[in-house]
Amino acid sequence: MTQTDPQRRFKTARLVVLVVVTLLALWVGKEVPWSKTVESKAAPAEVPAAAKRRSAEPLPGEVILKTYGTPSSTVERDLEAVGHAFENLILLIKGGEPFRMGANEEFAAALRGANRAQLRFLPDDHSAFNAAGQIVDRWGAPLFFHVEAADRIDIRSAGPDGAMWTADDVQRLHSGRFHRGGALPEEDDSQTQR
Repeated sequence: MTQTDPQRRFKTARLVVLVVVTLLALWVGKEVPWSKTVESKAAPAEVPAAAKRRSAEPLPGEVILKTYGTPSSTVERDLEAVGHAFENLILLIKGGEPFRMGANEEFAAALRGANRAQLRFLPDDHSAFNAAGQIVDRWGAPLFFHVEAADRIDIRSAGPDGAMWTADDVQRLHSGRFHRGGALPEEDDSQTQR
């Protein structure tokens, strides 16, 4: 054997590997990196706005509020779901003051991604929102939020009459208990109903 035989075998083996890799790449439809030529690339196709906004997976709030306002739910379940959505959003964002808590619009904006982590929890077109950007109850009236702290948020629905602070109001207290009627619940919420 001459000294060139090992070199020749190495070159032949390398050539065979390159041919096999090229053929495999062509077979699976991939571009071969060493075969690229310099060419002008067309601008990428515009992604539709709906595709940018929504992925295949539902947003976290969509799962939590799946039956929100539907006939299979109740106002109590709806308020529990809203409370649960905010509890989860606050846990995911972590830290003090994850978003402005006060007006209904601030809570709605936080669910849409206006929070410290820019985490979108609900799509803009979710049935929990009205055209004014508020979170509404099953009858279309804006919910009322009373915030004592990030983990102490009471949520009130105006009830079927659509007027706040009347006898048919339903309020979910931060403790998870419910209060009915227009009056504010006593500090000792033992009078509330579950």
